[in-house]
Amino acid sequence: MKKLVLTDFKKVEIVEDAVPKPAFGEAVVRIRYAGICGSDLHVYDGSHPYAKPPMVMGHEACGTVCAIDSDREDIRTGDKVCFHTVEPCGSCEECCSGRENLCSSVKIMGTNMDGVFTQYKLVDAARLIKFNEGVDDQVAALVEPLTVAVHNIRRAGLQPGDHVFISGAGPIGLVIGMMARLSGAAGVVLAEIDQTRIGIAREMGFHVFNPEEENFSAACMEICGGAGFDKAYEITSVQSSFDRCVSLLKRGGVMIQVGMPPAGKMFDLDINKIIYRECDIRGVRHHTMFDMQRAVRIIDSGVLNDQLKKLVSAVYPLEEGAAAFRRAGTDRSVLRVLLDLEERGAGGTGPAAGAR
Repeated sequence: MKKLVLTDFKKVEIVEDAVPKPAFGEAVVRIRYAGICGSDLHVYDGSHPYAKPPMVMGHEACGTVCAIDSDREDIRTGDKVCFHTVEPCGSCEECCSGRENLCSSVKIMGTNMDGVFTQYKLVDAARLIKFNEGVDDQVAALVEPLTVAVHNIRRAGLQPGDHVFISGAGPIGLVIGMMARLSGAAGVVLAEIDQTRIGIAREMGFHVFNPEEENFSAACMEICGGAGFDKAYEITSVQSSFDRCVSLLKRGGVMIQVGMPPAGKMFDLDINKIIYRECDIRGVRHHTMFDMQRAVRIIDSGVLNDQLKKLVSAVYPLEEGAAAFRRAGTDRSVLRVLLDLEERGAGGTGPAAGAR
C-alpha cells in the first residue's frame, strides 16, 4: 500500500508499506477520500505545537471496511464507514462522564499518532460508524468538519430562534453556519475580509459583511434587531476577531472560541464586558464519538449534502500530495482539498477527476 509521509517540514513523500492486519477488536479501512484541513497545514509547515515528522498526517476520511476482527454485528466488510479519530483512554473521569475529548491521555490521528493519508488504515473497531450505502463518498469525507460543527453547536447550547455571529468564512465557519441554520437559528451572520470567500459564503445564502468596512457593526446589528447576538463563534485566532465577537454579543450571550492561537500568543480581554453583561466564553477541544454519530445521521439524511459538496474545491491523487498541500495552503478560493486514495495506474498527473 501507499501512504503520504511528512518526512520533514514542508516535505511529503509517498512511502510503500505492508497492508495492516487486524487483531481482535480492530478493523482495516480502505480509505477512499481524505481531506486536508487547517491543522494539517500547521503540521506541514511546522507551526503545530507538538506534531513532528516523520508522520502520516490527516484526520478527515471515509472508506470501506476491508477486514474486521470484532464482536460487532452491525459492521461488515464492504460497509461504507468513517471512524472517530480521537482515541481516549476510556477509563478516566472525563471519559466516564461523556467528555472523552478532554481525556488527558487522548491521542489524535494526524498529530500525536499516524493519520489517514494512507490507502489502508488500522483502527479500533469500536470507533467505526457506518454510512448509508448511497451516500456520496466526497460528502462522507467531510464528516469530521461537520462533527466539529455539531460539537460546537451543542457546546453553545444554540436554541431555535437564536441570532448567530461567526467570525471567519472558511470551511469551519461555513459548516458551523450550516448547522446553525439547521438548528433553527433566526439569522446567521459571517464576518470575512477575503473577497473570494465573501462571494462563496453569499452564494450559500449567508449574510456576510467585511469588518474592514465602516458600516460593519451597524450592518451586523441590523440582522439581529440591534440587541446583539445570542451566540458568537470565533474561528480565526486573531485578536481583532475575538474583540468583534465579544462586542457583538448580547447580554447573557455565549461565545465559543473555536480557533486556536499560535503557541505563546494570548488574547487581551476587557473582563468588565463579560462581568457586567453576564456573558459566557467557552472553549472547544476536538469532539466526541456521539458528535460524529450525529454528523453521520445528518449526512445520511441528505439535508445538508448539497451545501457540504460545495466545500470540495479540488481533488488530487495521493501521488500528488505535495501539489495538494501547496494548493490548500496558498489558494484562498479553496475551501477543502481532498486526496483521492483509490488505486490507479502509473503515469497519471494533475488533479483527479472532479477537481476545480
